[in-house]
Amino acid sequence: MTFVARIPPGVSRPPAAVEPMRRLLALAATTALAACTVQQQPQTGANAPLGRRTPVSQLPGWRQDNAAAALSSFVTSCKAILLMPPDSRLGGTGLAAARAGQAGLWQPACTAAEAVAPNDEAAARKFFESRFIAYAVPGQALITGYFEPEVRGSKNERPGYRVPLYAKPPTAALASLPRKAIDHGALYRKVPVTAYVTNPVDAFMLQIQGSGRILLPDGNILRVGFDGQNGQPYTPIGLILEQMGALKPDDVSYQSISAWLKSHPDQARSVMEQNARYVYLRPLGPLPPNEGAPGALGVPLTARRSTAIDESALPLGTPLYVATTDPVTGTAMDLLTVTQDTGGGIHGADRADIFFGAGPKAEQIAGSMRQPGRLYLLLPKPEPSS
Repeated sequence: MTFVARIPPGVSRPPAAVEPMRRLLALAATTALAACTVQQQPQTGANAPLGRRTPVSQLPGWRQDNAAAALSSFVTSCKAILLMPPDSRLGGTGLAAARAGQAGLWQPACTAAEAVAPNDEAAARKFFESRFIAYAVPGQALITGYFEPEVRGSKNERPGYRVPLYAKPPTAALASLPRKAIDHGALYRKVPVTAYVTNPVDAFMLQIQGSGRILLPDGNILRVGFDGQNGQPYTPIGLILEQMGALKPDDVSYQSISAWLKSHPDQARSVMEQNARYVYLRPLGPLPPNEGAPGALGVPLTARRSTAIDESALPLGTPLYVATTDPVTGTAMDLLTVTQDTGGGIHGADRADIFFGAGPKAEQIAGSMRQPGRLYLLLPKPEPSS
């Protein structure tokens, strides 16, 4: 599985919007890497109707969540959506598309959201409770996570930094080469190099996540993000290692895969090259350290508040409540997120991939996030007719 963040058919981008540069959606560390080891309920499909209505105030764990943080992420989406032509498509099907699938449908809710004082928890909670109805997504959902890896690298080739991260090639012939050809120098001196890293495994894992942070020798950080992919078939590397007997299904995670590859350098390249998909990365320019790379909606992702979804099933820019468990602590994880990203490996309404930010803590949880859960899509209440 995996995947490229992409613009839904028909969506128009405002001139000021940031063009998505999101990653090849790795269904974050776990599902993208370990795809076929996941046991999941049958998919509901993009055209399945939404389930029962639930008042937002009655969502599981709603009182314990931070509504003000969720509202901040929602307002970020609104800034992009309100610049789009009203008929711009945001995705979704059925009731979700009818109530939230076009930019113009968000005008009342977005205007009201922007009037709420930042960090006012009571006002934020009242906003969601009064303006939205939650609809259960049928079936048990599969919840995964993704993050921005941090690896050491250099803008220039130098001792210790020899593995290139290529930007998108200028021609289709070069851009469509399989990973093995690229690894063996087919793009050498033909394509701009975004950065050089120390280890081919770091380069591979950066591509899987689709964005990351390069820790430069001078102490600065270079942010890199999705710049296209070669269109070759994706083969989940977790499945390869499982079939080899190198990892057990229950042990497959971002961390275990990375550790195995680095501890078996004589086999790592041949294993990685069985996944022909290559993701090109480009510099993102200066970004606030607490913001993620822009997602498919064109706005910066927010840790624990941004989710990637299948936009053929659920619209972008829509609040999505995720009720699941923390894979590290085993405690409840109930979060109001906003659908700000997509991925070709996410299929159906019963899938959500939570962005967890950057750094060791984000890696720890995103790398092992592969949990069952429930999803609730918050749709704006119909406006009273004038």
